Amino acid sequence: MSILSKNESFSKSVILIYVTRIIGFISGLLSVFLVIPNLASKPEIFGIYTVCISLTIFFSYSDLGFIAAGQKYAAEYFAQKKLDKELEVIGFVIFVLIGFLVLVSFGIAVFAIYPEWIIKDVSLESREISKQLLFILCFSAPIIVFQRFNSIVYSVRLNDYIYQSIDILINVVKIMGISWFVNKESYDIVGYYLFVQLLSFFSAFISIIIATKLYQFSLIDFIGKLRFSSEMFIKTKSLAFSSLLLTISWILYFELDSILLSKFYGTKVVAMYAIGFTILSFCRNMYNTLYAPFQARFNHFVGLEDEVSLLDMLQKVIMATLILCIIPPMVLIFYMEAIIQVWVGKLYLSSVLISDLFVLTIAFSAISIPLSYVLIAKLQNKVLRFSALFLPIIFYLSLWVFHVYLGEKSLAFAKVLTVFLGSCITIWGLYKNVVSGIFSLYFEAIKKMLIPLLLLLICFYLFPAPSDLEFRNFQSYIQLSYLIIPSALIPILFYYFILFKTDILLYLRRKNELEIHD
Repeated sequence: MSILSKNESFSKSVILIYVTRIIGFISGLLSVFLVIPNLASKPEIFGIYTVCISLTIFFSYSDLGFIAAGQKYAAEYFAQKKLDKELEVIGFVIFVLIGFLVLVSFGIAVFAIYPEWIIKDVSLESREISKQLLFILCFSAPIIVFQRFNSIVYSVRLNDYIYQSIDILINVVKIMGISWFVNKESYDIVGYYLFVQLLSFFSAFISIIIATKLYQFSLIDFIGKLRFSSEMFIKTKSLAFSSLLLTISWILYFELDSILLSKFYGTKVVAMYAIGFTILSFCRNMYNTLYAPFQARFNHFVGLEDEVSLLDMLQKVIMATLILCIIPPMVLIFYMEAIIQVWVGKLYLSSVLISDLFVLTIAFSAISIPLSYVLIAKLQNKVLRFSALFLPIIFYLSLWVFHVYLGEKSLAFAKVLTVFLGSCITIWGLYKNVVSGIFSLYFEAIKKMLIPLLLLLICFYLFPAPSDLEFRNFQSYIQLSYLIIPSALIPILFYYFILFKTDILLYLRRKNELEIHD
């Protein structure tokens, strides 16, 4: 029996992935509350740091779409138990990645020499810090190569939890290390960034060694497959082109924010936005964590030509997770002012509206994540390419219009509008080409949410945010947690009771019958 047919094995893998990702989520939360406030103590330098680090997007997306395509076909080869073919496609896409990372590294080196090209009104001290940060980033390309390799090899086997566990341990060290570089006596942001990058390299390298032992392939043999393959190029190029367009589109309307703000408004506005960026990144990671195990699973079903199981799983995923794309964002938006006041202080209260809009943005994006996975698995390239071409036009057009009326906040409003329309395109594309009943499915899920949403409004009324919270005060953190957690959990748990009440009542009835029998 194929491993893919063993639902018990899949469930175990998903549970382990979620456990490690939840722990990783908590470590990320600690990072947000312990690292960011220290770095944000000097807004101008923190703004420069944000701009420089934002250039990592060019590393992250320098594979020209081939990594996404390679991951799909690697998952299919794994499902078909063709290890040699799997390594061949991985070797090809990593080869492409390395080639373009070299070019990106050269480009970042140029910015390191002339930081004023991307940072407005840079002072002498800020220029030196910018140069050092960018040179460190320039030589960080091997980390990206190792991380992409680990991501493909582990995720197609639904063993993400292995390398995630290593990352968690390393992240704890990163969090502990902030006090060594940023404290009352010093503010060595360059030293801290170098420390973080070295730890990331070590973590990724250890994960590669473990993969070779677990999955019984030689690293030397893989290096032999690290080359251009005309067969794999022909196989992956169509989806890679769609992924490339999506990548370019995503960069244009989602990842250039810090650079645009720095160029036109200066680093102080970047610092104001940086809080929203941090919340946006945190929420995006949370939703990627939620849906990540299902991407490989969808590809498995396509590889096995099991259409029924694919659509059945999509239906279950939507019904089980849509509530999580609605309730938590609403809670964050309601308590945002209190969160920012306790987290980074009143100095950043101007970030409240921006952060609210970014949370709304990620909520719209999260709703469409599993749907986009299905579109990619089913090679719906027309929908993917239309979305990629349309959304940047909408973003920059709305940015130009909003700028007249909203000034520096125009970017946040433009992002909300763009991502909302992107989600609409994804849902419509799935409806027209894959699942004709997608709207009925969403309508059914929303009907079950009506009472939980009413409970949420009651929680907001019963648990208003207090006005006496103090910056970085432990008691204030606890007080705020007592408000946020019940407000989110009560409606979510009630929704799951409605969704699974038949199973719950059946279980209780059987348990009662067994007790009577005994």
